[in-house]
Amino acid sequence: MPADGVRRSTRIPKEISILLTGSDIEGKVFSEETKTVLLSRHGAGIVSTYKLSAEQELILRRLDTNKEAEVRVVGQLGCESDIYTYGVAFMDSAVNFWGIKFPVPSEIDKKASVALLECSSCEARETVEHSDLESDVYHVNEGIVRYCKQCGSSTFWKRATERLDVDPVPVPAPVAVERKQVSAPLLAEEETETATVAVAEAKPAVRSENRRKHVRTAVSFKACVRSFAFGDDVVSCEDISRGGLRFKSRKAYTVNAEIEVAAPYSPGTQNIFVRAQIVHVIELKEERSYRCGVAYAARSKR
Repeated sequence: MPADGVRRSTRIPKEISILLTGSDIEGKVFSEETKTVLLSRHGAGIVSTYKLSAEQELILRRLDTNKEAEVRVVGQLGCESDIYTYGVAFMDSAVNFWGIKFPVPSEIDKKASVALLECSSCEARETVEHSDLESDVYHVNEGIVRYCKQCGSSTFWKRATERLDVDPVPVPAPVAVERKQVSAPLLAEEETETATVAVAEAKPAVRSENRRKHVRTAVSFKACVRSFAFGDDVVSCEDISRGGLRFKSRKAYTVNAEIEVAAPYSPGTQNIFVRAQIVHVIELKEERSYRCGVAYAARSKR
């Protein structure tokens, strides 16, 4: 990634009046007339008076052309008083939303945008190629929020450091010696398989444009999980989407457990419970709790 303070030519400082529609970090829906401060082929730098969370989805509309596009909040770039600056990226990477011909990134920029990142939760590693806005967010926050397939949720990723406790990969020389006693047809088959694996391991991980079926929105309200094992369990809901939600509880739920859930949940009022299933569970030992991912049953409509 480019060094701090280096401004890449793929960004253009420009103010354009926009209408931003979505929900804030508390789940409250808003519609705000605001502006861009930076344009990119991948998205924009925008200002807002609302607190937003990384990975949530918004609708951005140009007030001069009425063109609309779905965007994803990459992260916060700055804050002054109650005004926040965010980097947002287009959900459709092929869209030419601004009608501007942006300079082509140099080879140095392309190489600098590739980095090996590590999930701060499960320590999974991926080689990713950042866009210009993602690079800006990364440097401002010394990391970036992105979806982790292993955790099943959005987590904070930082540049991976060298692991000293990992055994070195054995060199292929001893394997070649042992293969001298193998018949020619079998050797050719093994070599083909080895070459295939080598190519797969050497190829950098490609960023998926559609990383999940439904975009999650960060929330901070209570939900009630009803199950045969624990009865009614009032939990803290962390994010929600049309396909499910994520919550934290002190109860040790198991994967594939059938549940009913009401979100948000208000004690003493009529709450609507829908059928769902626990799809992943992560134990948070320091907090003595569990983070659970929930998928609504197929026939449930929200």
